[in-house]
Amino acid sequence: MTPALFRFGTYNLFNLQIPTTPEQKRRYELIVGMIRAAFQNRTGVLGVQELLGPTKTEARRLLRMLAQDTGLMCEGILARGRKAIPALASQAPGASAHRFHVGLLWTPDIEPVPGSLRAYEADSDFWHGLAMADFHTGGPLPTRWCSYHADPFRPERRLQEAHRVLGVFQESDVAGGVAADWNSISADRRPDGRYYDPEPYLEQNHRKLRYQVIFDPANPDAPKLANRDAGEFLRRDPGGLRDTAAVLNVPWQWSCGHWIDAKGRPDDFGRRRIDTLRVTENIAATARAHRTHYGPDAEAAADHLLVTADFALHELEVAAA
Repeated sequence: MTPALFRFGTYNLFNLQIPTTPEQKRRYELIVGMIRAAFQNRTGVLGVQELLGPTKTEARRLLRMLAQDTGLMCEGILARGRKAIPALASQAPGASAHRFHVGLLWTPDIEPVPGSLRAYEADSDFWHGLAMADFHTGGPLPTRWCSYHADPFRPERRLQEAHRVLGVFQESDVAGGVAADWNSISADRRPDGRYYDPEPYLEQNHRKLRYQVIFDPANPDAPKLANRDAGEFLRRDPGGLRDTAAVLNVPWQWSCGHWIDAKGRPDDFGRRRIDTLRVTENIAATARAHRTHYGPDAEAAADHLLVTADFALHELEVAAA
């Protein structure tokens, strides 16, 4: 019997907080339904972003609530720790109008290696944070899975953070990946050398573009090309992290841009793809499927869509040989 595929996912939950109003509860139930449908009867790990809470205690409560309602798990043990805690990393208090957190969820049939959970909190390294843990996932060795949320405003800082993200996979024998809202366009390429993501901003002209495009003060009227510096750094070999959509060369699909805000305004950037799964070379060699989860409920649940990829991790040893 062929072993089951391992599913890895990323989901930006759009300012998700412990629901108290009817509207918040309705959207929360939609999110729960999306996660349950994607991970039911599967083995896998999901990275989530934009958990909202003024304190880490409240964010942990929210992550536990989400785990319970989706049938997933969320608690592991830190290095030198003794007590299991939610796999959560937090933005610094006062860093923005809201305090954001990222987290990890996983199916009950796998478990994190005790002492492997690590929270890279927002400080000099990160604007939002990165949560990481090693898991026994059915392959020959434990694998490492992370949830990360990049800086939305500063391309230079996104590049700096990319250095730290890649540092989590500094050792050549570490296999795994990062689920993230990268807040930028991928630099990965198709087999013919073209960018997997076409230029999305060429015809746009709005104030938020300055955070996403290459800006040359000496040539301010240059074409509005996406700033892909962070993605270029991350993908480069040796030791780069590969974008699973590009690895499999699947048809291009957007992951955000559909949302109409509370004032009736559409997303300024339009439909683009900034939610991606990046994996080490040995994991990429086992990739079997990549999917963006569309539908009316998906589009009503959050301003980003759930993205998943499936891997034959039982082939890791063969792929690395």
